[in-house]
Amino acid sequence: MTLKTWLLHGLLAGLVAIGAIACYPSPVVNSAPSDCRMVSHPLGETCVPMQPSRVVALDGTAAGNLLSLGVTPAGVASNLLPQMAERLPGVPRLGQSDQINLEALAVLQPDLIIGASWDIEGTYDQLSAIAPTVAFDMQTTADWQRPFRFHGQVLGLEAQAEAVLEQYQRRVEALNAQVSASPMQVSLVRVLDQSGQISLYLKNCFGGSILADLGFARPLSQNEGTPDQPPFSKLVSQEALPQADGDVILLFTFGATPEIAAAAEAELDRLKTDPLWQSLKAVQQNQVYPVGHYWGAGNSPLAADWVLDDVEQYLLQASS
Repeated sequence: MTLKTWLLHGLLAGLVAIGAIACYPSPVVNSAPSDCRMVSHPLGETCVPMQPSRVVALDGTAAGNLLSLGVTPAGVASNLLPQMAERLPGVPRLGQSDQINLEALAVLQPDLIIGASWDIEGTYDQLSAIAPTVAFDMQTTADWQRPFRFHGQVLGLEAQAEAVLEQYQRRVEALNAQVSASPMQVSLVRVLDQSGQISLYLKNCFGGSILADLGFARPLSQNEGTPDQPPFSKLVSQEALPQADGDVILLFTFGATPEIAAAAEAELDRLKTDPLWQSLKAVQQNQVYPVGHYWGAGNSPLAADWVLDDVEQYLLQASS
């Protein structure tokens, strides 16, 4: 091959490469802000703006914690608790927490992204190219106060976070004084979208940790679990429904999509006609109350208030 031919081949190859690059959108490159501080987290270290103003929450826990701190996120994941979604009208939804639409996220021009490590580990570099990204983790949902304090630190709102937790503790102490010296056994039951199984939530789920703070007892089948050791729930067959019994049953469903939510509600309707369900003590004594899935995975002070509202309405009322 002559030098001239070789040069022509090289020129053509370069033009093809340039054309190929032009077919793809240019990545959004995030340059670290000059006024920032380093924050260590499960996926690395991130220089976080001193006063972020457009924070995106890629997880329901992060969204709840932001709201608990008085911060409205600029964007959120789609699979939020219904009660959380109601508090975020008009805030853009960016897809399921483990399948975030990166293009839609980039359009929001966030200055900080917060997500759960198990959801964003695979896309962390891409997220970090859009804006400074911080991950958090939890072992169980009873571990909710630790990530809340961490999110307060990330946002530079440590004092506000502690004040919120102190307010929670004061309310717990006030309610605790009303709990009987022989506390009732409270069962937490989630009805799933597939037939044949229910989920029992243990001491180390979100609502279970609050019941423990208040001094309520749990059925033997649910009286297990520690905050730093999963799992925080267990599946049982509907033949094992007696394990779901208690003095009171708090019953809930959840679906990350409308289809799953509808299937779970249909399964709940079917369960209520099951003779074994109808034989449970709590059912026969009309001590079954519908609550939200925040009992299982609310994971924020905001959701803790919802749990305490239910305690006042159902448990303290039932014990009086």
